[in-house]
Amino acid sequence: MKKSLSFLAAAFLLASCSQRLKVEVVNPTAVGRDDETVEIAWSRLAPLKGLTPENVIVCDDEGEQVASQVLYRGTDEPQALIFQADVDGMETGRFTIGTGVRNAYPAEAFGRQAPERYDDYAWENNKVAYRLYGPALETSPEQLITPGIDVWVKCTDKLVIDEWYAKGDYHHNYGDGMDCYKVGRTLGGGSSAPFIDGQLFLLPHNYATYKTLDNGPIRTSVELTYAPFALDDLHTAALTKVITLDANQRFNRMECVYTGNFEEMPIAAGFARHDVKRTATGEDWVAICEPASDSEDPVRDGDIYGAVLLSGAAILPDTAGHALAVKSVRPDERLVYYAGTGWSQGGVDDMAEWIKTVGEVKAAAETPLLVVVK
Repeated sequence: MKKSLSFLAAAFLLASCSQRLKVEVVNPTAVGRDDETVEIAWSRLAPLKGLTPENVIVCDDEGEQVASQVLYRGTDEPQALIFQADVDGMETGRFTIGTGVRNAYPAEAFGRQAPERYDDYAWENNKVAYRLYGPALETSPEQLITPGIDVWVKCTDKLVIDEWYAKGDYHHNYGDGMDCYKVGRTLGGGSSAPFIDGQLFLLPHNYATYKTLDNGPIRTSVELTYAPFALDDLHTAALTKVITLDANQRFNRMECVYTGNFEEMPIAAGFARHDVKRTATGEDWVAICEPASDSEDPVRDGDIYGAVLLSGAAILPDTAGHALAVKSVRPDERLVYYAGTGWSQGGVDDMAEWIKTVGEVKAAAETPLLVVVK
């Protein structure tokens, strides 16, 4: 009887172990990676029998559960699993994926349309917040048409979109940040547009439709479409843009696809230049520092930092009133770039620290963490 019980116990333990997949997250660079998102296709988790989005859990090497999110990418079926990892340079992080009771984790990334404010689409994480302007704004008293991204500076880890819209007074800093950024007919804080004959071709309409693809706790992403527009008498184009923002990161991943009857078209991604204090450039990137506000007390309001990274781009730090990265695309070709911001009162102390952050984002984009599932 004792031998039978021992055999059953061993068999049970073996069965339990078979319901765990070991995951190694390898950092192949000398640069430490903090809070970097690890993504694993849902199909790679097929060996876990009975796995569902409701019972999947991720644990670290000490057996503690870490926050995870199932991605749907706007579909009805799970597409991937993500979690975040800290991995030192040239080191390996170890995790397990299995089934169990998922802990409740507060959202650190969120986005939504704001019909109460002329169809803005706003999104944020625990470090930064942004918004784009919607179709209702075109016929509002303001009548603003722009592809530009508005920047909301934050000095709090909490999500503020709902609170600030409800308050309706987000241009004043009540202690957690504010909207002090001027967009107008520009790219604002990190948008993109066709760049024809050395000039920005700012789209004739705000976004036409939106679809929130995923919404926290780690990642928020949205697909935006822009109505077809005429480039000239012979050529037209339309734009679909997917914006992705992960928790603990300051940079958005921007994926743009232009369709139309053009052969090739230069696209410029970047930041409007206001009263720029400093500009820095490197291979594939440009960064700026400028006052966060044109109020009567700019010292009080601090500085804002912006940067755009576009692989293979020509860098134009002061062109058409912008700091730009320019690259040509063909119809239906994906253009992927990264745009982000920081604030001197919200975690970025100076330009040197901002340039270091840009370098970290560039390293992560060029050499992602390697994920091995066993």
